[in-house]
Amino acid sequence: MPPCPLGYNAKRPAPVPFSCGRSFSHLPLNDPLLLPFKCDRPVVTFGTIFKGFALRVKTDDKRLRILDSAVKVFANRGFFNAKVSQIAREAGVAPGTVYLYFKNKEDLLITIFEVRMQDINSKFRAAVMEKEDGRSRLECLVGMHLAGFQSQPDLAACFQVELRQSSRFMRESVKGELQQYLDLIREIVEHGRRDGSFRNQLPVRLVTNFIFGTLDEVVSTWVMSAMKYNLVSLTGPLMDLFTNGIGRGVGSLAADGPVGGTN
Repeated sequence: MPPCPLGYNAKRPAPVPFSCGRSFSHLPLNDPLLLPFKCDRPVVTFGTIFKGFALRVKTDDKRLRILDSAVKVFANRGFFNAKVSQIAREAGVAPGTVYLYFKNKEDLLITIFEVRMQDINSKFRAAVMEKEDGRSRLECLVGMHLAGFQSQPDLAACFQVELRQSSRFMRESVKGELQQYLDLIREIVEHGRRDGSFRNQLPVRLVTNFIFGTLDEVVSTWVMSAMKYNLVSLTGPLMDLFTNGIGRGVGSLAADGPVGGTN
């Protein structure tokens, strides 16, 4: 057997030569890169060639940690009072690391909204589409909206209070992820009109904005009241309002409560 070109003693038969035109992405990262000859020790491995791959995974994890920490800091200190150094400390990274991912505090705040809304849109749409009629779909969305914010009070404070401090958000809020949420509500309304759950006489856009605006204000009021009551318990009353309105139907007086009702 001829000597190894690199000066090592060849001990085993030569493996099948590799093809430079093929991708090795399907192989484990620790597999050796096969050469047209075999030497005593490994020459190079995929682990050394793609050593930056693991760093990209850590980078994504670090970015998410910064976002989660920013939600907590913004909710507790307020957007204007919060400092990047406080967010970095909460995330366990150096202050300069934050600027590797985000231009400034406002960019961080907007990114929180975009990332969380992507998750909300995906999960809400999947759950809503499992329901048959328009009313069931709307009740599903209302319940998930209230339960989602109640289970994440810091995110609720960040969405309902701190985001409104950003002039950029107020200019661009009707685009992107928020528009997709509005589109989901509109689709629910249109589906309910077709199956007879909702009236056809009212403009779809008006009903869509009414539903979203009511949910938004209900959560904002809950946040401003220091979250003292069960937000999810309002699902039933809100569904009654959305589907029946505030007017009296024929024969509803006898079944109604005392004049003035309750708070």
